[in-house]
Amino acid sequence: MMGMAIVCGQCAMLLLAMGSLRGSDILFRKTATPLLCRCLQAAAIVLLGLSFFLQIHTMETPVISAVTWIGLISIEIVLTTVICTAIVIVNNI
Repeated sequence: MMGMAIVCGQCAMLLLAMGSLRGSDILFRKTATPLLCRCLQAAAIVLLGLSFFLQIHTMETPVISAVTWIGLISIEIVLTTVICTAIVIVNNI
């Protein structure tokens, strides 16, 4: 269950990156339409909710589980930023 929470969280972060104007330009190589951006952001919010739900049900204490989830999300944000930066660097070479 913990692995599924991490995968859902990482997919949500990538969808949020794709749903932004700059992120869609990096990941799609063109700017996404506003409707597509909203759909990607909505899907990311659903995946974040699923990630939180899975994390809460993995551990016995909800408070520790919520704090752990916040820590995992911050790591996933950093990983998504590194992925986008690597794509930009590779495209500029």
